[in-house]
Amino acid sequence: MTAHLDQLRAGLADGAPSVRAELAVRLAEETPIFGNHLEPVRALIHEAGPLVEAAGDATLEARLLFRLAAIKLAELDWAATDAVLSSAGERIGREGPLMFAIAARSCRVGIRRAARATAGDTLRAAAQHVARIADPKQWPWQLALAEITVGLAEDAVHDEPGDPTPFDNLRDLVDQLRHDPRWVDTVFTARQLLATDALARGDAAGAANHLREVVKAAHDHGAPADEIEARIARAAALAARGDQAGAEEADRVIQIARDRALEHGLTDLHVAALIGQAGLMSQRGKTAGALDRCIEVARLGADGGNLGRYVAAVGLMSQIYQNHGDFPSAYRTIAESYHALRAVQGDVVKPMFERLLEPLRDRMGRDRFAKMIDDVSRARRLADELTSTSA
Repeated sequence: MTAHLDQLRAGLADGAPSVRAELAVRLAEETPIFGNHLEPVRALIHEAGPLVEAAGDATLEARLLFRLAAIKLAELDWAATDAVLSSAGERIGREGPLMFAIAARSCRVGIRRAARATAGDTLRAAAQHVARIADPKQWPWQLALAEITVGLAEDAVHDEPGDPTPFDNLRDLVDQLRHDPRWVDTVFTARQLLATDALARGDAAGAANHLREVVKAAHDHGAPADEIEARIARAAALAARGDQAGAEEADRVIQIARDRALEHGLTDLHVAALIGQAGLMSQRGKTAGALDRCIEVARLGADGGNLGRYVAAVGLMSQIYQNHGDFPSAYRTIAESYHALRAVQGDVVKPMFERLLEPLRDRMGRDRFAKMIDDVSRARRLADELTSTSA
């Protein structure tokens, strides 16, 4: 916890109810929210609730609900986010900076719920209106401007790279807020969006730079899952630079992601790091190492009873063989894994493995694919006959 948050918490010990309520809301607002690190702020909102109720301040109630909406948004619970935002708007009941912020966040939900056209138009209209009346030095207007700016970038990131204005504005927002501890999670989200846009524009180095700051923010605020996710993404961006130094740094970053996932017992992220490592190794021609990582993922899937993880590992192994032109091995990997798993799970696994074969069939062409299966089957029968004879 940073020093300014410590000061806010210290102020909760005494003072008038209205002062304590304001400090409690600020503590919830200024403690960062990351995608996988929600409980600290959830607890602070719960703690602030009685203080805000006792103060009887509708604006503080709206601010606290607005912060709760941020948690629901991070949880991808669109209906709950809309419901909480609606409650916050009822507390305000008038036009003003907080109402614009609530409307902008509602548009961000709309973008995620496939209502992009309406949400995008509303955000653009709000941006023009707020730009004329806002005082960018006042916190409530900063909040409204930040929500609108982030929302417009979230809308634009779904399109092919075109008008850079949403991301230029987002970059300006980061420059304005990045040294202010009250805006850590806003800057965190903005940098993720800037990294996504940079990759889409072919600027892998720029993406890696943004993701470096994302990693640092998550690490500094004790959010290991978000830190690991960002390290995995950064490793991919570094590799996409296409130079030796980038490849070597990518190897280092992905290994740290693995180590951190193991350290914190985050199995899903350990698997994601292994898969990322396999992809990086395959790109550099380290096929044996890549396959070893896939086998480890498959083992983790089998040991944990995670069928989807096991099948994903088999698919990745097949893809690695395909990328190196070894189509028979790609097919055998799928076929042998299917037969082994079918003996335990039954026919329920068949559709999963049929889907794994589709990319291989499409890549080879139907006739060539069928001939390869015949050749592999013939070779297998011959091997079985020779084994039987020698026995």
